[in-house]
Order: sequence, then structure tokens, then C-alpha cells
Amino acid sequence: MLALRSLLAVLTVGLLASLTPACASETDDGSTSEDDYTRKKGKLQLVVTVDWEGRDLREDNLLAMQELHARFPQVKVVHFLNAGYYTKQGARPADVTARIQRAIAPGDEKALHIHGWKRLFEASGVAFRASPTFWGTSLDPHAGDCLETDCGHEVPISLYTSEELRKVVKLSLDTLEGNGFGRAKSFRCGGWMAKPNVRDAIAAEGLKYEHSAVPTVFLKPKLGTMPVYSWLSDLWQGTTNVSQPYAITTTTTPLTEVPDNGALADYVSTQQMIDTFEANKAAFLADRSKNVVVSVGFHEETAATYLPQLEAALQRMYDEAKAEKIPFESVTSEALSAPASPH
Repeated sequence: MLALRSLLAVLTVGLLASLTPACASETDDGSTSEDDYTRKKGKLQLVVTVDWEGRDLREDNLLAMQELHARFPQVKVVHFLNAGYYTKQGARPADVTARIQRAIAPGDEKALHIHGWKRLFEASGVAFRASPTFWGTSLDPHAGDCLETDCGHEVPISLYTSEELRKVVKLSLDTLEGNGFGRAKSFRCGGWMAKPNVRDAIAAEGLKYEHSAVPTVFLKPKLGTMPVYSWLSDLWQGTTNVSQPYAITTTTTPLTEVPDNGALADYVSTQQMIDTFEANKAAFLADRSKNVVVSVGFHEETAATYLPQLEAALQRMYDEAKAEKIPFESVTSEALSAPASPH
């Protein structure tokens, strides 16, 4: 009789367990819904990026970035760090490191960003090229800032060969790793100018994710008359605010290209960021079995000016996702996936 009662108890517990939905993982705002249990498993993924240009580390910009983390502790930021801070004339590595670290929170990603700084390229053993610039001008490497501090931010690194770029990428990775930032796996090119030779160089040096594809429609108001606008229009033709990660070939291993589909706050308004969110939300709701990525970001050197409009957009995104019970999660590069067949 006792054995029969024990068997009945086990069967009852098993039946109750089969009727109880499995626990869904919480999203950034802590919300779950019955729909999360029954419809599947994709999420609307938020990628927030910051480009560290390598120019300066001003107090107001660092404070603005600290305030972003305080206001949105759930947001993981992908920091595209620049070794150019360390090669500036008179740079003190310990001070540079301490200032950068102030803006990085646990869970953030430490990635790589490269602009065409003269001192960075020369420190890598690469002869500096002074033209053409993004604006169609030429620099004088023997005068002005080129002599006094540094220059070359506006020179596209795609002017260099893959072999030259590998030296700069390696020095940059080694410098950042040597100063406590780990070895980056993700990259964004200065000015978004990641031509095939740039992609070949970063892949050969072990990077896995490339974040430079950008919808040039966002850049036209400020850059439409500049050479860089036509270069980018050709390079990233077809990229829109709903473009999603894809595999892209190089001479060595494929990269995961992660479109900067919401661009950066210097070029887009709060409403344009919201429009990008809405467009990607619609794509997610059309097929909730797949992740859909919305990428927005800013620059370290202009954070104090442009972070308020990004924060306003983030607040609206989180409020809307919570109200509509949409699984919305801040992620870094490793959470992103790409199609099996490269472009």
C-alpha cells in the first residue's frame, strides 16, 4: 500500500510539473510574459557603442559617460578603444589608462578603433600618409599639429596596405592589452572606412566582429558634400536602418559584419534613433523566433554634447519594450550571430 501511495505521489508531481511553463529569462527591465513562454526565443537586441577617437580625454565627456552607466546600469557598452591616446606626444600611460577605465563598467566590451593618427602609424613602423583626407584636403606632416601634438585623424586608414595595417592593428591590440584592457575581438574603422584591405588586416590579426557598415542616409546632412560621403555610399551600398549582422569574407577567416544601423548620435536625432528602434521592432515582431539587432552609439570626444539625446532615445526604447512585453536586451558582440554563408 505504501509503495502504491509513493508511486501515485511521484506521478502527481510529474503531472503538475508538465503543466507548469518553463521559466523564461528576464529581459533588461526584469519583465517576462506568458508570450515569452509560448512564442519563441528571439530577442530584440540593443547594441550601444562608443568610438574613442584618440584625440583627447576631457573631463566633461568622461563624466557624461559615467552618468550614462548610472542612469542605465543594464546597458552594456561596446567601447571601441583607440591606442592613439598612448602615442601622443607627452602621453602618460598610467593616466591615460585611469581616465579610460573610469568610463568602462563591468560587462562592457573592450574593442578596437583606429584612426589615421601620425604618431600611432609611425610608432607601428609605418610611414604616415597625409592625404587625401575625409574632407578632400591634405595635411602638412611638417607643420602645425603634426609637429606639436599629433594629426591624421581625418586620413582614412584604408589608404594603407593590408600589410601596413596589420602592423598598426597589432601595435594597437598589444598596447591596449598591455594596459589592462584585454585583447579586443571587435573593431570599428575610423570614419566607417573599413574597405576590404582593412577587413583583411583585422581578420589576420584575430579580430572576429566588424562594426563599420553604416546607412549613409544618416550622414548626408553633415557629410553630403565631402569625399567621405561618396566613399561610404559606395562601400556600404544597400545598408539601411534594418540591416542585420552577416558574415563577410576576407583573405583569411570570415568576419561577422555588424551594421551600425542607427549610426552615431553626432549624426542622428533622438527621433531618428527611435525610428530605427521602431523599424527593427517591427522586423522582430514579424518573426519572433530570430534575434533582431538595433545599434546606436556616440563618440567619447563629444559625449557631453550628444549623450543626452541618446539617453532620451534609450529611455523611450526601454519604456516601450516594457509596455509591450517585448524581450529587449542589451548585448555585446559575442551575443550576435551571422548567417552561415558569407557575403
